[in-house]
Amino acid sequence: MISAVQQYRQKQNLERRQRYAKFRAILDQVEDLINITGYFPVGRSVYALLNSRAKDLLVNMNEVMPSDALKDRIHEYENRIQGLDVNDTSVISDDFELPHNDKQIIAMINALKRLRSALRSEHAKGRVDTQVYNIEDQRLQKLQLKISVETLIKRGENAYNSSMLGSARQYYEKALRTIDEHTYSDEYTEHRHQQIEASLEQITNELRVTNKNDARKRKSDELEELFQPKKKW
Repeated sequence: MISAVQQYRQKQNLERRQRYAKFRAILDQVEDLINITGYFPVGRSVYALLNSRAKDLLVNMNEVMPSDALKDRIHEYENRIQGLDVNDTSVISDDFELPHNDKQIIAMINALKRLRSALRSEHAKGRVDTQVYNIEDQRLQKLQLKISVETLIKRGENAYNSSMLGSARQYYEKALRTIDEHTYSDEYTEHRHQQIEASLEQITNELRVTNKNDARKRKSDELEELFQPKKKW
């Protein structure tokens, strides 16, 4: 009987630790997203939502395995949330700079995808108003598009400046497809669409001239070879 009770308690402790570890893992992800919001022009509602989610996770952790440290952290989040409004879609900051490093760019795009996924999950749970969700998700989507397009344009410009016209054209065409794949249109997409089309037209003209010059040179070389004095063997 004593052994059965011990086994039952061990099972309960194991389940508590597993639940605690699960909440802790999710909390780490949420707090990482909270830090990420400082690098993007996102709305205050997203920041408020993530902080509220973090507080709820800490409450769950404290229910499973109570501690003074958890209670202090819950209190800190409660104080922070008091000054936040989950329906405030105004942008925290407009400051944004595109990274120069490819790894940083990929990390930034992945971070935006995670933010959109978290926002979608909270909306599905009824914690975000539909109108707020639509505004914030579209803002994140536009930012994700902008990063992708600007990166491709920059690569196209570098290839063009290195006289790699074929590669430049591929980058610009991919940037154009990226814009066309999105259903919405705004001042940024229209402006970039026109610029990319102009760049592609310029590259096409330069390639046409280059091909004509290459063909003329080949023909000239063939004629020179034809009328060269025959060598005697």
